[in-house]
Amino acid sequence: MPEITLDELLQEVKAKEEKMGESPDVTAKINLTATRLEQTARSGSVKILTDYDADGICSAFIMQRTIQSIAPDTHVEVQCNDRRGSYGVSSEIESDGVSKYIVLDMGSNQLQQLQETLGDDVIIIDHHLIEEQINIDAFNYNTRLLNPHSMSYEEGNSADYCATGLAYRLYQQMQERVQEMIHSEKQDNTIAIMAAIGTAADMVDVMDMRSNNRQILKDGVEKINNADEKNIEYPIGYMLATAGIGQDDVTAHDVAFNVGAFLNAASRMSEILQENGAQRMYDAISSGDNPATYQQIDILAEINKDRKAYISELTGTESYRQFLEEQRNSPNNIALYELPQDTPAAFAGLVAGKLAEATDKAIICVTYSSSRECYTGSGRNVASNETGLKDFLDSLDLSDKMQYGGHTDAIGISRLDDIRFLESRLEANINAMERKSGDRLVLKMSPQELSSPETLEKMKAIEPLGTGLKLPPMEIEGKEQYRNGLYVKKNPSWKKVRIKADDTTLNIPDWSYSPVSYPQDSKGNIKILAEVGLNSFNGQSVELTAKFDRSFQQERQKELQHDKPAPKKGAERE
Repeated sequence: MPEITLDELLQEVKAKEEKMGESPDVTAKINLTATRLEQTARSGSVKILTDYDADGICSAFIMQRTIQSIAPDTHVEVQCNDRRGSYGVSSEIESDGVSKYIVLDMGSNQLQQLQETLGDDVIIIDHHLIEEQINIDAFNYNTRLLNPHSMSYEEGNSADYCATGLAYRLYQQMQERVQEMIHSEKQDNTIAIMAAIGTAADMVDVMDMRSNNRQILKDGVEKINNADEKNIEYPIGYMLATAGIGQDDVTAHDVAFNVGAFLNAASRMSEILQENGAQRMYDAISSGDNPATYQQIDILAEINKDRKAYISELTGTESYRQFLEEQRNSPNNIALYELPQDTPAAFAGLVAGKLAEATDKAIICVTYSSSRECYTGSGRNVASNETGLKDFLDSLDLSDKMQYGGHTDAIGISRLDDIRFLESRLEANINAMERKSGDRLVLKMSPQELSSPETLEKMKAIEPLGTGLKLPPMEIEGKEQYRNGLYVKKNPSWKKVRIKADDTTLNIPDWSYSPVSYPQDSKGNIKILAEVGLNSFNGQSVELTAKFDRSFQQERQKELQHDKPAPKKGAERE
């Protein structure tokens, strides 16, 4: 089994960081789009149409501030997409005949419609995959259109910015080109924080060699960790505190899963609340320093609690647990999970992500909408799969039955007419979703090293972690203690697995626990595959979290079968 030490990994990261930098052609396109954006900003009236997720909200926040800093007298209105509808700009959108339009985090595959409806001078800033060559060409040559995926390279990789990252880069370019641009250190810090939130929440590649993603995250997290009421705008500081970002230093992971989840909460609850939750969230955080702002943020915090309770309900059912156990033991690398009828489609992505992590395979999660008379949903892939999720679905030729789009390994399904057809296509092509080959890389570290100050400092130096940079897991073997105890909040799926390894006792949380995952040998020893990360609660520390890996599970079963003593001859005769 190949191993790598923390020191070796840190050296690799630093070597890559030295070679990172925004591709010159991406920089050139951003500069050209900045020229068009300045013209739009000075038009007197601008409408920003943005997506409903954290990326859409953060990119709109930055874009509105950019325009107002260039032309304070320009009226700017932000309209967030309503998650109760489908992804993308509504087909019913109409120009008001006065405003200039900017579309954020969507629109790449609606180009003709948007230009016909909103005018040829519409600006589109997006990062989703572009479906048709005619649109790819348009994004390459039209300076009002910005999407790095239009730029192709021999390696097949484009700059992996999200919409927030692109909006932030335009803000930075405006600071260089517009001398009279009005901005302060407090605003710059706030914008940098919002850039980091959107970048972390959208899970773009933190080791992307063609963008500034890594630096955006580093700068934003640093400003969060040094924030006070004097150096960032108070409403955003209040929002951070409400989302669970306190006095302790945080990581990009904390930003994504605390703040990003908070920003997404209201839109996910739109169907339940019967309102455009994304719009409510945006209006709250952008309304300035006044009592109504803080009242709205407090209300949104309660909505976030309701969102957490609802996802716990969806993942606490017997059918969910049964599906999880079945898929952990099945050889296929992709599976389809159906939520109860009329579950808000916004929760399909969360459930798909949780199941993908818990089963170590790609998951497509759908729910039937009785009002729309079709299925909608989401899909998530796992790093252990070689085949991209969107590539796999494209190969099934589902165009007549399913409308979907998104990214290589995360897709949204806006319409599925026949779930049985999808099931049959998945079953017929199940082997086309291939798993990566080769030995698993593990982190070489002793249990004693986990608590050392030196390990903590090395972990901090490797940050930010995320998509594109995750520490290899540790393999830990030792005697299990309290096998029938240590359940968290009396939830049978949440457990701290206690293991004594090399005279060190470790409590390793498993948030999708099953005793089947931890077969004991005759001495009560178990093996755990555990991810290593930073915990920011009550001061930063290194923590382990159990990771389910089907290959590891199979290896362990074979190992125990091999070591099982042969029955005695006398026992055989009996």
